[in-house]
Amino acid sequence: MNRTEALEHLASDKRVVPEGAQIDAGYFEPSDAPAVARLFYAVYGDGYPVDNYYIPERLIEEHRLGNIYSAVARISTGDVVAHIALYHSSASNPGLYEYGLGLSLPAYRSGVAFFRTTQLIMDLVGKNGIDGIFGEAVCNHTITQKLCSKYSNMKETALEPALMPAQAYEAEQSADGRVGCLFYSRVDLDRHRTLYIPPVYEDELRFILDGLDLDRELRISDIEITVNNGAIEVTRFAFAGVARCTVTAPGENLATLLKELERNLRKDDYALIQFFIDMGKPWSIAVVELMRREGYSLGGLLPIWFGDDGLLMQKHFVNPGFESLKIYSDRGRTLADMVRRDWARSNS
Repeated sequence: MNRTEALEHLASDKRVVPEGAQIDAGYFEPSDAPAVARLFYAVYGDGYPVDNYYIPERLIEEHRLGNIYSAVARISTGDVVAHIALYHSSASNPGLYEYGLGLSLPAYRSGVAFFRTTQLIMDLVGKNGIDGIFGEAVCNHTITQKLCSKYSNMKETALEPALMPAQAYEAEQSADGRVGCLFYSRVDLDRHRTLYIPPVYEDELRFILDGLDLDRELRISDIEITVNNGAIEVTRFAFAGVARCTVTAPGENLATLLKELERNLRKDDYALIQFFIDMGKPWSIAVVELMRREGYSLGGLLPIWFGDDGLLMQKHFVNPGFESLKIYSDRGRTLADMVRRDWARSNS
């Protein structure tokens, strides 16, 4: 079954899910897959960008492979009324999962369905090869930020202003423009790691590391970029207008590669380019310094993103919208101030 066939099937399904029914929370079973697809269609219509959640057999296979771990809230009819997951997404480290895909039917949003599924999914962290998790909580309201802080024991480590397009929130009418996200992290299975930190960001990184309980040796390296051929890996998210990139090899031509990439993205009306820098590499400091000269600014720290920690650098082609961010915690607000100051420096 392809996406078109799946959406046609879901559109033809006219069943009505009973309201106010008693729920039973549990981990995903293959028999849940059609009901999870119906839930995604009920909440997102045909607008969710990932095919797997509309196609039951693909959803079953992704769970079998360990790419997704889900918890669901079911009612006696077999319908799934709430869902949350840990899943592989952008991180290079296979032991780091994203926490998200949280959704529930409107009639069940004020009950315990979502809370119970969250409890179940958090019990998996530190097991089954899930060394750590991260989440991207929207900043057009503070509900998901509270979930990350209070119920998931995660800490704010980065800020991604203007990450999501306003169109993604048209159904709930909760955003007038692009929506920023706070990046939350939690590492349950850690080991000693060396972290090469750019001196210009030492204060910011020490603030972010405080409270994370990570075993890190902070070092400064004076290794320069001397090889000729650098390389950049680019993943485009056209629906969001965002490119996520990794420097896979340092090189003296990186500035040229950055300019060429930026020209192409501007031509295609992208809003944001993000770079994930492997801070376990001594050359990472020289790469960060080069990116600062090219107008990039700090996003924050990404624990165990590569196995080693990552540094997020970003460049906006639109107004980042700092003034519209709704941030729940003092730590989050301090982090936002740091990111905003460095963005102002990069645009001065």
